[in-house]
Amino acid sequence: MNSQYSVKFPRKVFSGKGSMEEIKGIIKDLDASAVCLMTDAGVYGCGLANTPEKYIEEAGAEMVLVNDVPREPSVYDVKELYAKLKDKNVQLIVAVGGGSVIDMAKMMSVAMTNNKLADDIRAEGAITNPSLPMIAIPTTSGTGAEATANAIFLFPEEDLKVGIVNEYMIPDYVILDADNTVGLPPALTASTGVDALCHAVESYISVLSNPFCEMFSLKAVELICRSIEKAFNDGNDMQAREDMQLGSFYAGLCLTTSSTVAVHALSYPLGGKYHIPHGVSNAVLLPFVMDVNMECCREQYTVLAPYMMPDINKYPKEQWPEMVVDYLYTLMKKLDIPDKLTGFGVEPEDLDYLTDNVVKVERLLLKNPKKLTKEEIKNIYKKLL
Repeated sequence: MNSQYSVKFPRKVFSGKGSMEEIKGIIKDLDASAVCLMTDAGVYGCGLANTPEKYIEEAGAEMVLVNDVPREPSVYDVKELYAKLKDKNVQLIVAVGGGSVIDMAKMMSVAMTNNKLADDIRAEGAITNPSLPMIAIPTTSGTGAEATANAIFLFPEEDLKVGIVNEYMIPDYVILDADNTVGLPPALTASTGVDALCHAVESYISVLSNPFCEMFSLKAVELICRSIEKAFNDGNDMQAREDMQLGSFYAGLCLTTSSTVAVHALSYPLGGKYHIPHGVSNAVLLPFVMDVNMECCREQYTVLAPYMMPDINKYPKEQWPEMVVDYLYTLMKKLDIPDKLTGFGVEPEDLDYLTDNVVKVERLLLKNPKKLTKEEIKNIYKKLL
């Protein structure tokens, strides 16, 4: 357990039914005359942006609408949107959507105050000035983007997704209203929900895990594991939806003090080259990576076990680590998560390419509790073929 850590939160979090109305008060407090409402075509088409749009209008602010954020944005999408917004005098960004929308809004919030960002968003010193104020309103329960300093983008030339991390990208305001997640399809409920579970579990077993992270990650695991199947099977189960949204937020908070590990590291090349959605690739990988990590994590898995399986006390404690891994394999089947990569176009001849690209993700691999060899990484992919 790491005793050295720092914590940075969103400035304010508003939760519960009706909390969207806080948008008006925030605009008034900031005296924002121009507000960018950012979302994607799906969210905008199903009407989830209507309420924020109404409150922006009622606050008397000019609205700059961006309703076409791509599902898996690339660095080129960042530059293109920045070119459209840089002269709009936007003073507040309201992001309504899943991880891609919120990540894009984060990047725009710093792009507008750090002009050199358009040249290379990864360059050291590219983000030096505080961001524009931002409101994050998640419509999925998975990425935890509303709580983190991370934003993930595709770098096409490298066939790799890369996480940009800067504390200025933590949203200033977060609005958690589970009504926004009711229309989420079962497949998206599953993949985003397991993504949140990855955040909670990975941050707990990370070499950077700490007392703050432990508190939130264990509660996140409990909330997600007791509700994800219910939300998947009945999208109108509001208690399950609220549990999932809060669990996702808690898991996001864990990432601000700890880190994801090998699951996310192995996920990045899958998203970069084969365009597998981030939540799906993490969900596919989670039980396989947890299996490989077990020899270094028996103690952590023993602690996690009752938060995943409340009735586990009737079994001998020495069996709990194996039961955790078995539980995850079984959960993925119940949620219809694929257990093969071949359906995404991954072939045996791609194994060396994937392995070589994972090795480049040192930021995450170095935080994994087990130092994975190239052969171990390759074998995880091989099992998924």
